[in-house]
Amino acid sequence: MEADLHNLVPAIGEVNGDRSNYNFSEWNGKATQYGQCQMIADFKQRQVQPPEHTRGMISRTYQYMAEVYHLTLSSQQQKLLRAWDIMYPPSQWECHRNEKITQQTGSYNHHTKARCANP
Repeated sequence: MEADLHNLVPAIGEVNGDRSNYNFSEWNGKATQYGQCQMIADFKQRQVQPPEHTRGMISRTYQYMAEVYHLTLSSQQQKLLRAWDIMYPPSQWECHRNEKITQQTGSYNHHTKARCANP
């Protein structure tokens, strides 16, 4: 699971560590914690708000990981991730990345593949 290429993306170590296993959420917070990085962490509520341009890919990655590795996501998280999947379609880069991973590993993220095939 840790080595699944569909789950591996470049990340700032401090942000990734602070994100921990917090739930994703949306609110009108100001992204000032991490300089140029637009991630927001609410440590009291144990939630994070990723930048808009990452929400679709996060959604498709989490849905893939939950299905393939039988991870449990709360109904609230599932609903938010499904909404992000619709609101934020995959970029050409995300589609290309999924194809390259498929070529290398033989496995594909069907959430991304379906959205790339039907823009």
